Amino acid sequence: MSIKSKFIAAFLLTAAIAITSPSSAADKRYTLGSLAAGTTPFLVNTAWAKAVNKYVPGHRIQVSAVGAATKHSVLVSMGKMDFTMWAPIQYMLMVRQIGPFKKIKDGPERTKKIAMLFSYPVGHTHTVVYAESGIKTYQDIKGKKVFMGPPAGVATRNVAMIIKAMTGYQAGKDFTQVKMGWAPAQQAFQDKKFDVWITVTTAPSPAVQQLTITNKMRLISLDKTKFNHPIWKKYARQPGRIIEPVDVSVYGPNMLNKKPVIMSGTMVGLAVRSDMDTELVYTMMKAFWGHIDDAHAFAKSMKKTLTYENAVAGLAGVVHPGALKFFKEKGIKIPKIFRIKAKK
Repeated sequence: MSIKSKFIAAFLLTAAIAITSPSSAADKRYTLGSLAAGTTPFLVNTAWAKAVNKYVPGHRIQVSAVGAATKHSVLVSMGKMDFTMWAPIQYMLMVRQIGPFKKIKDGPERTKKIAMLFSYPVGHTHTVVYAESGIKTYQDIKGKKVFMGPPAGVATRNVAMIIKAMTGYQAGKDFTQVKMGWAPAQQAFQDKKFDVWITVTTAPSPAVQQLTITNKMRLISLDKTKFNHPIWKKYARQPGRIIEPVDVSVYGPNMLNKKPVIMSGTMVGLAVRSDMDTELVYTMMKAFWGHIDDAHAFAKSMKKTLTYENAVAGLAGVVHPGALKFFKEKGIKIPKIFRIKAKK
């Protein structure tokens, strides 16, 4: 099967959520905020929704891949959304009411209304350019149009820190920040509307693979000589952070990098309203993890992403009692959960 065929198959598989099980007007319905198609959170969230829809009668989850994870988490904290991507870094920023949550006045209380179910590695921050652009390092993005993530998102804040540490550049001064959501940005980059696409995804990424079918591409590597920069140190010591070389040979000959690319990644997770019924959440956890082969079939990367070891490696703040009950029943030991106190 060609790379293009595999990508189409994967897309159709994720889209199959809408037809995997019959729907009833009497079903209890939930909304799950997700990042865009092609990202690891979209695959995980869609697999979760598919499992609940298929194996938990009377309950249906709809995945909404519109907006940033920061917005979704705020909606969950308000009881206006049921599930969201949630990560140790989001938890920390909300508790401290900084970054994308700086306008929130009750951050510590809000975090108590968001309960984690499990964690997983989200993948790596891919800085993608067309070879024809001539961009080979972060220094070369000066004067270019750069997508850093949705405005006011945690990813955008982190990318700004990476760029500042690598180059000293600032958005709006040294380069133009492309302001749009994940999905529109992916399409716009495919249409060559801007120069640098920075996205968070696994390697291999179906979205990046699609680009290499017909284009020569390059991934920009982090510069290890900049790792002593104060801003990089601040970035790297955030909870759940991963920095490592990534083999990109899987993208084929149209990916021009000849050596592993140093990228940053992080742990994220799936969270739910903390007031959702314990037994219901426990049943959903059993449905998902009891049929984990279904989730692993979504993409090759899912088998390494969704494991019991990863599921408890990046938990932060509140963990839902339904999830705790499931892990205890399975005999899964939970490492120390990341928690911080609000600053007075």
